[in-house]
Amino acid sequence: MTKKLVIFLIANLFAYNAIAQPFSLNSQYMINGFTINSAMAGYDGFTTFNLTSRQQWLGITDAPRTISISFQTRILKRSYIIKRQQLKQENKFIPARSGRVGLGLNIYSDHNGSFSNTGITMSYAYHIPFQNAQLSLGVSGSISQIKVNLNNSDFREPGDNTLAFDRVPSYSPDVNVGVFYSNRQFYAGLSADELTQSSIKLGTDLMDAYQQKRTYFILAGYRFDNQVNVVYEPTILFKTTEQFFPQVDFSFKTYLYENYWMGLSYRTANTMIFFLGVRKNKFFLSYAFDYSFNGLQSYTFGTHEINLALKFGDSAKRYRWLNRF
Repeated sequence: MTKKLVIFLIANLFAYNAIAQPFSLNSQYMINGFTINSAMAGYDGFTTFNLTSRQQWLGITDAPRTISISFQTRILKRSYIIKRQQLKQENKFIPARSGRVGLGLNIYSDHNGSFSNTGITMSYAYHIPFQNAQLSLGVSGSISQIKVNLNNSDFREPGDNTLAFDRVPSYSPDVNVGVFYSNRQFYAGLSADELTQSSIKLGTDLMDAYQQKRTYFILAGYRFDNQVNVVYEPTILFKTTEQFFPQVDFSFKTYLYENYWMGLSYRTANTMIFFLGVRKNKFFLSYAFDYSFNGLQSYTFGTHEINLALKFGDSAKRYRWLNRF
């Protein structure tokens, strides 16, 4: 009974930190790159639907878990819009903008112990083409609802009104901006989240509001594709707050025939990540396994993340030089 209580308290402590911390724990961040950099919405020319499920610390009750559904697209030159004419005149189809606009949408739900965070993010990107290269600028807005449910918890003292917030959600708006450069082999981006640094009020007036911290992401990678049908791609992702609490992901991925890939990452939070994936026509299936070298790991079966994607637009030859993953 004591062991279960200790595990429960540790899990809820980490869960609260996961809600409060600005860093995304998505191990396959390049699949939905626009979730960490709004400028990446539609940068690859695909129209993509993604379903991602992440279960952290499998084997521990109420451990963090996340599910998200996302969509991103590029408004290509051949797309059309309806232009409304004056009364008694027929509507006309005219070409849309010149293929430089990218759009993204992400709906997510986190459940971490007694905490839940549900939200939606909408991204807009503008892509400026160069010869065999592209510069992207992006902005996104989001709104999230954070709730606490202590009905099943045993650590609230009777009559303690400080924690009487299980039915009162807190809403947090956010604005993110980003810039992203890419060519056939190299890509790099810089983005900033939580620009509004909005406050989260959980509980009664006896508790202070938590103010979210502005965070920054630096992403860079290079694709070595000199060998036939084999591509090697090292990537680095640097994350930090304005108070400088850094975290770094070092990754190395190998592609075979652009239909199979596998790789390894090391996160400076003392975590190793193994991932692999397969492509069949328009369907992409990938899996990641996180193993943390800490005391909690002995009670779990690791962290598992699965992503299923459906991509359209491979025939858009004018975008064929862009990175596809």
